[in-house]
Amino acid sequence: MFADGVCVEEEIDLRPYIEAIVKHWYWIVGVALLAAIVAFIVTSLTPSTYKATALVAVVAPRDVVQFDARIREATTTQPLRAFPQLALSDQVLQSLLEQQPMAGVATVQELRNSLSAAAGDDTSIIQLAATSQKPEEAAALVNAWATVFVNWANEVYTGQSSQQVSFFEEQLVAAEAELRAAEEALVTFQAINRTEIISNTLAAYATTQSEYLTAQRRNGQLTRQVQELRDQLATGNTQPVTLADQLTALSLQLQAFGAETAVPIQLQVADSATLTTASRSEHLALLDSLLATLAAQARQIEVELAALEPHILALQQQREEANTEYNRLLRSQIVTESAYMALAHKVEEKRITSQDTSSGFRLASRAGVPTSPANNSRLLVLGAAILGGVLTTAVLLGSVWWQQLEITRSPDDEHAN
Repeated sequence: MFADGVCVEEEIDLRPYIEAIVKHWYWIVGVALLAAIVAFIVTSLTPSTYKATALVAVVAPRDVVQFDARIREATTTQPLRAFPQLALSDQVLQSLLEQQPMAGVATVQELRNSLSAAAGDDTSIIQLAATSQKPEEAAALVNAWATVFVNWANEVYTGQSSQQVSFFEEQLVAAEAELRAAEEALVTFQAINRTEIISNTLAAYATTQSEYLTAQRRNGQLTRQVQELRDQLATGNTQPVTLADQLTALSLQLQAFGAETAVPIQLQVADSATLTTASRSEHLALLDSLLATLAAQARQIEVELAALEPHILALQQQREEANTEYNRLLRSQIVTESAYMALAHKVEEKRITSQDTSSGFRLASRAGVPTSPANNSRLLVLGAAILGGVLTTAVLLGSVWWQQLEITRSPDDEHAN
């Protein structure tokens, strides 16, 4: 309050409040006792309910079975916080209702009202609880629920089910049929595969072509040598042809008509000896005839080479077509065999992991039969008594406060008048 412009702190007097509590203590005790009696009557009339709890653990796998790296398992983080909600899903509860029928429970929603799920202090622990008026029924219900949830979760999240094995076994049967078809196609083609025959024929043609090319090159060399010898004789005088020129002409004739020997022929003649008495003009005519013969041979070689070319090209095409078809069938057989082996390894992996009992969802603790009701009547009676006493005390204190407020306002109103 303010007096003469000076702020004066108003003291709060607690004595009226204490006196009111002491004076009306019987009201506080009476209301508290009445609330306790009412709570006792209500709890006595209400049937007792029992709560049983089972624990489910999510165990990480200790070993990873992988026979083939081509088909890998996707590594995903388990939604640990979502598992309590999934435990209360309609599919799980419907399976539970079919396996564990209860009197008076006909729908999934009615069953859900008797169940609760929560994560433990560690998110890898799931607490499943069931309530019932019969302790044996509560324990049986929560244990059946835990079993159904563990089987369902292992099937959905860890693949520990026969469906996974059946799926890969079906794929394996299909892959085996494809592999057998690819192998039969390859065997059938090999029965008509002319690759080796074509290759041998092509090699023979290639050898013949090589011989013609060698003959063509030798023909050109002989033609140049004969032409050079003729030019040399044509520019000479009227003297008889020398022995060296005669021997050269003879050697060129032998080469032109293919009369060469593996061992060179060695002639021993005197210095004044001659091989022929033919004149220089006759030698020139002989060399001209030899040039004509070589030209005819060259034309014949070109004809033979031209005739060989289409045969060689056709055989090359046939060989490539056969090789391409063989490679296609071989690739198909290799791919199908690879897929078959990968699926065979995957089937073995799934057969092993489907029987693994050391990882995934496990029933860590089965619920025992509860011995005491979940609704503790003593605590409810005590709570009702305390609540009644507190409310009565609050009403008394509020009444005293209101009276003090009215007394404080009265002098102020008279002064104002």
